[in-house]
Amino acid sequence: MKRLLLIIALLFCVSTNTIEAQNLKIDKNTVIKNAEGKQIDLDTFSELMTSGEWTIEEKKDKKGHSYIQLKKTTEAQKEMILKMMKEQVSDSEKIGKEASEFSITDMDGNIISSENTKGKIVVLNFWFTTCKPCVKEIPELNKVYDKYKNNDKIVFASITFNEKPKVEKFLKKHPIKYPVVTDERTTISAFDISGYPTNLVIGKDGKIADYLMGGLATMGDYIESARERALKVE
Repeated sequence: MKRLLLIIALLFCVSTNTIEAQNLKIDKNTVIKNAEGKQIDLDTFSELMTSGEWTIEEKKDKKGHSYIQLKKTTEAQKEMILKMMKEQVSDSEKIGKEASEFSITDMDGNIISSENTKGKIVVLNFWFTTCKPCVKEIPELNKVYDKYKNNDKIVFASITFNEKPKVEKFLKKHPIKYPVVTDERTTISAFDISGYPTNLVIGKDGKIADYLMGGLATMGDYIESARERALKVE
């Protein structure tokens, strides 16, 4: 029997090139077709799904082989999907816990640490260069940074395990306005980052105020509203 699977539990978190939608595991070997019936790859599928514009339906072809069919959402479905996505991105288990100690150095040689950011809000973005959802949210995060870059009570850092030469090449095509830290696996491990992108907000009290996993088309707005709601920074 055909089942319409509304993507309200789709995890847009890239870690092993696998996406889970409810009880379906979708990976690079899964046949996925767009609304016109043309087969698309996993990266394209991931990008499309972050918009909330699509649902999926499991189908079988004439030979009995399963495939995933994209279907356009109704306005009501889209509203529900985006609402659920916003609720899904936050890892409530980590919120309120003491943040791990850290010390990182950005590409300009500036040190950002738990010691020199005491009493400040710290926004950490974890990503890597070939992560499509990570790239997609860069403009959103740049907007947030532009708004608060002159506020000395807020510190931003973008952290990746990619090596500096690769990141330098990447930044020519996808500029990141906030400080970028490369070759950094210690901090990634310390904060238990298992999927990308992850955006982590540390409050003035040194505790995790928000732990946002996965790409979201409006991630910038979500981080800003989360900051205003949880941290109430002027």
